Amino acid sequence: MTETISIPLPLLKELYEHFDRIEEILATLEELSDKKGLKRIEKSLEEYKKKEFITVSSPEKIREALMKDQSACRVSSSSCVALL
Repeated sequence: MTETISIPLPLLKELYEHFDRIEEILATLEELSDKKGLKRIEKSLEEYKKKEFITVSSPEKIREALMKDQSACRVSSSSCVALL
């Protein structure tokens, strides 16, 4: 036998919003509990302070920036990490 319930749409929307927030918190806690994760955060903060980042305005520009970065990695040192 199947039982069903009705949930008002505003309540369902609120539940999804809270679920998303909980997922974000868990992901943050996971990243902070990992030594490599903390190193990534520290490196990112250093890069931000040094303005070692670019700003793009569209998905196409993101693709162009990633492809440019990959070609620079092939030409320069082996310390580059390819972004997939």
